[in-house]
Amino acid sequence: MSAAETTACEVPAAARLSLECPHVLALPNGKWLVSFDQTGPDVKDQPGKKKQDDRRRWMQGRVYASSDEGATWKLSATYPFRRATLFRDGGDVYLLGEASGALQLMRSPDGGGSWSAPMELTSPSADRGLLLAPGAIEAVESSWMLAVRVPSGDGLGLQLYRAPRGASLMNRKAWTAGPAGDSMPPAGAWRPDAGFAVPVGSAKPGWRNPVPVFVPSSVAGEPLVVVPGATSSGRAGWCVWMQTDPVSLRAAPVRTPDGEPWYWRPWPGGHDTFAVARDPASGLYALAAQQPTGPAWPARAAAAATRRRIGLWASDDLVDWRPLGTLFAGGDTPDGLRADPAIAFSGGSLVAVCRAGGPASRNDRDGRRILCRRIPDFRRLAAADRIGTAP
Repeated sequence: MSAAETTACEVPAAARLSLECPHVLALPNGKWLVSFDQTGPDVKDQPGKKKQDDRRRWMQGRVYASSDEGATWKLSATYPFRRATLFRDGGDVYLLGEASGALQLMRSPDGGGSWSAPMELTSPSADRGLLLAPGAIEAVESSWMLAVRVPSGDGLGLQLYRAPRGASLMNRKAWTAGPAGDSMPPAGAWRPDAGFAVPVGSAKPGWRNPVPVFVPSSVAGEPLVVVPGATSSGRAGWCVWMQTDPVSLRAAPVRTPDGEPWYWRPWPGGHDTFAVARDPASGLYALAAQQPTGPAWPARAAAAATRRRIGLWASDDLVDWRPLGTLFAGGDTPDGLRADPAIAFSGGSLVAVCRAGGPASRNDRDGRRILCRRIPDFRRLAAADRIGTAP
């Protein structure tokens, strides 16, 4: 049986606020932390840290904490940036986000009880246009690997940052930036004779929300860091896929047998935001993504139709995904929005959060709640290929 969902945060019905970009971290002591963005006209009147971006739009993020497996939540911190990722290094918890094209970092030495002031890791003037997604950082053996999008040519390329685990991460010198990659995917990323893994019709390929994933030598033969990202290709169920060199910090597409670059890979829910986590004990990968309920393509129609259900998959190798069931399910009205999942392992269980609509939602982009759910004993349930269905 799977645990029922709870609400980590809900916007008051009269407030002109929307919740976006959730992320979740489970600490060894059983405490859960959830971060998310607040947007909308009423952000300027909210208490706590906030600021305007370079377009004079107010932004504020919030961290909520739960010590009883999601039954109750309380405010832990506010922060003046967005699209943040929570991660733990030793006894410290960090929150990494972006404001006006600059990376921002905060540190908590006590599991989210208190937080440092935000520090700029990069310069806004030098890194204007830098974009990142929740889940953008991954532990890779003795290092942290961060994946961001940066302007490149007439599009966006992939850039990697690396920092030693156990280092003083609030020190800029701990972070090494790799070269900015070529625009991805470039105009020549498909050919008319390349089969069905190509954009449909006049669709212009695009990508977003890259998330680095560590693949150990036991799976790949040698350690790898791969970076899948949600793609706009005109079709649902495909992601953009890059492989990286953790030493040179260069990213490159996989090559076909004839040497051509190939950017596309089948991926459940790859046309919209997804989350990946690896269970350190079993080696299983978990994937939370939009669960198709209508046509598989075109992707725009599929995305609109599937922002109602978030499914869960398991894999040993990031290639063969076994569907396990539904994490979150909504209805056909704006209140039924279920999108932007984030997941984390807590012992043998899986913790999942998502953005959801509410009674005051105006459309399927207006998130009014952050929902949370725990999947107990994920390893056993994944082996049985079932988790049950969300209420």
